[in-house]
Amino acid sequence: MSVVIEDGTVVFAANSYVSETDLVSYAAARGKTLVTDSTQLLIEAMDYIEGLFYVGTKFRRDQPLQWPRVNVYIDDWYQNVFTIPKELKKAQMEVAIAIDEGNSPLSLIERDIQKESIAGVIGVEYTLGTSSKPIVRTVNNALKKLLVSGLGGFKVDRV
Repeated sequence: MSVVIEDGTVVFAANSYVSETDLVSYAAARGKTLVTDSTQLLIEAMDYIEGLFYVGTKFRRDQPLQWPRVNVYIDDWYQNVFTIPKELKKAQMEVAIAIDEGNSPLSLIERDIQKESIAGVIGVEYTLGTSSKPIVRTVNNALKKLLVSGLGGFKVDRV
C-alpha cells in the first residue's frame, strides 16, 4: 500500500495528510531514526487521527477523511477550507513517531499493579486511577486547537 496525500481538495484515495518523506525529515530534525516502515506508521497514525472529534464540519459529506473542513477557526483566524492545518500534519507525524517508539495511542491501556499475592490465594490489586500507558504530550499539544471542546480543544461558533 502506498500513501496518498490529502491536500485539501478532497482526494478520494487519500489515506494520509503527510508524505513518507515529510515524516522521515520531521523525525530526523528531532534526532529520531524510524525503525518501522514510514508508510505503515503513517497509516496506523491515521487510524488514531481519524477517530477524533474535530471542530467545524466536513467540506463534503462523502469525503473519505475528516479534513478538509469548513467553519474552522484557529487562534481566532478563519482556516481556509482547502488547507490542511499544520497542526494536524504535525499531530499525524507525532503519532507515527510514538507508534514507532512503542507508545501507540491505539494500544490497550494496562493498569499498574499495586500488590500481588500467591500465598494460598492468588490475587492482584491494581492502583486506582493509573495506567502504564504514557501520555504523548506532543500529540495533545498539536491537536488542542483542532478538537471539539471537552475533548481537548475549543469549538468557536461565528456569526
